[in-house]
Amino acid sequence: MSKYFFFFLLVPFLCISQDFSDDDYIYLKRHEHIKISLSDDKFDIVQNITEQGKFISSKNLYYANESIGYSSFSEIKDIEAFTYIPSTDKRIEVDYIETKQEFDNMIFYSDDEYKSFIFPAVAKGAETHLNYKRIIKEPRFLGGFNFAIHVPTKSAQLSVEFPKNVEIGYVEFNTESIKLEFKKEETATSNIYTWNAYDTDGYEGEDDSEAAMYYLPHMLLYIKSYETNDKKVNILNDLSDLYKWYVSLIDQVDTDSLENVYKITDEITSSLDSKEDKAKAIFEWVQNNINYIAFGDGYGGFIPTGAASTCETRYGDCKAMSNLLYEMLNHVDIEAYRTWIGSRNKPYSYYKVPTTSVDDHMITAAIIENDTIFLDATDSYVPFGMPSAFIQTKEALMGIDDKNFKIIKVPIQKSSQSKTTITSNITLENSTVKVSEKRALQGYDKVEFVSDYIYKKDSKTEEEYLNTTLALGNNKTNYTNISKTNFDNKGIPLILEYDLDIDSYTRNIGNKIYINLNIDRSLSNSDVEIKDRKYSKKIDYQFERDFTTNFQIPEGYYASYIPDEISFEDPNYGFKISYARNGSVITQSKSIYIKTLSVKKDGFENWNRFIKSLRKAYKKSIILEQI
Repeated sequence: MSKYFFFFLLVPFLCISQDFSDDDYIYLKRHEHIKISLSDDKFDIVQNITEQGKFISSKNLYYANESIGYSSFSEIKDIEAFTYIPSTDKRIEVDYIETKQEFDNMIFYSDDEYKSFIFPAVAKGAETHLNYKRIIKEPRFLGGFNFAIHVPTKSAQLSVEFPKNVEIGYVEFNTESIKLEFKKEETATSNIYTWNAYDTDGYEGEDDSEAAMYYLPHMLLYIKSYETNDKKVNILNDLSDLYKWYVSLIDQVDTDSLENVYKITDEITSSLDSKEDKAKAIFEWVQNNINYIAFGDGYGGFIPTGAASTCETRYGDCKAMSNLLYEMLNHVDIEAYRTWIGSRNKPYSYYKVPTTSVDDHMITAAIIENDTIFLDATDSYVPFGMPSAFIQTKEALMGIDDKNFKIIKVPIQKSSQSKTTITSNITLENSTVKVSEKRALQGYDKVEFVSDYIYKKDSKTEEEYLNTTLALGNNKTNYTNISKTNFDNKGIPLILEYDLDIDSYTRNIGNKIYINLNIDRSLSNSDVEIKDRKYSKKIDYQFERDFTTNFQIPEGYYASYIPDEISFEDPNYGFKISYARNGSVITQSKSIYIKTLSVKKDGFENWNRFIKSLRKAYKKSIILEQI
């Protein structure tokens, strides 16, 4: 679901300092004043934005690039932009502003546009000045404000002026890390709320962390209600108002000409008896036959395309796919509902912020034998019964009818559902390690592999792709006899088989040969740099990896050393590696599990102990000596 918000999800922040001399660019001020007027039940909302920046050095002049975003729900007016040179008291106007549209090769279409320009003549000491107005046309999209962004800010101010018969709501996020001042003023007809934050440092992103808004100090604003003629009119007073508005949009969905939709539904379910089998067949048909194209054009970013049109054109966005599933499932008497949901990048709850800021996606929820199954056909590879990985833990707003809805949290999928088993048979021939390996991937492990293969393989050969993706052995590993089975069958594991020749892998010291059976060293580089780390580590999904590696001892040799068992056990993650000898075959059994979606800052040391212990285990080798 494409939506436009009037604050930008810039990257993370750090507090508190007043000396910005080591920075390349700072904001002297970022001020936003919102004036809300109401006349004849119609809102007039104007944002006045003022920004003043300064180049402390001339190292990063790319800060001269500026863009102002907007959509059909807003309008940008009265742009004033110039560079001021204090040393010469010279003002240089921006003389060219380009309008750009978000449009990417038919994969994504949006009515979002940008006013882009470059501040001229920037150098050390130069100041950039920007003033403009944004007219907000939809009162439910009041948006919010970031008190800290990607560069330091001396003064960040948000103020909102609104009539006394209007009630606004606001929710602060992560402001405990800054000193935020609040002031309330009144005029004869209006209330004015003002928030000020001073000397906020720039927010720097971190690898594998949660989205910026989980940490960025910011505020969401929304209009709750207004009074007119002794009557209260709700806009977004609570969740029921948001749902009421969503229903008004769903009422505009084209429900005509569904004959072909029903015909296809009957054809793919006629031979099936159970509701689960029918739902699975319908879900996989939509996955396989409807091409996902993200689309956001005005209210078209909120109103699903009719099922007949989606079925005929064979493409649609999340809303269109959700609506098509809704029609097909209900046609065969499977209880199904259109469902709004936010991705894991959004830290908001419907209960705390009853606004459109909470969700950015739409799926279908089916009820089969009292189980709620979350169906997201935009993920072409996720198996039936599993939600897309990026909506785990999120609140789903399930629309029951015109007045009733339910909030259901999408459960975390168990690690056992994304279990990969790897069986390897290793021999040593003339100092070359030869491996015959078979991988069985299921759940999110399979989804990730198939998705990456389709979208990231590009012009690489199979061997080149596997070499960079699996990274087995060393940089001299060669792949042959590569085969894939069940690549397109979502319900059963993907079987990936190949042979490896690995040169220069063993070590010969004297009359001893050292061979390491850990040709796969998953997670070995996953430790966290604790010293400067501030935010939690995000994990996309829980998983398990089970390895069975059989090594055939070469004729004329015996194993003089076999590593002892080593393990690390924690409720959230761990591993175990053990060895057993059966005649001339040594079998290594290795299991790794991750049973959490996040490692908090106070858990970093334990996580690093886990990775350190795993790396230590990976270094263990078998020693062979001649008989």
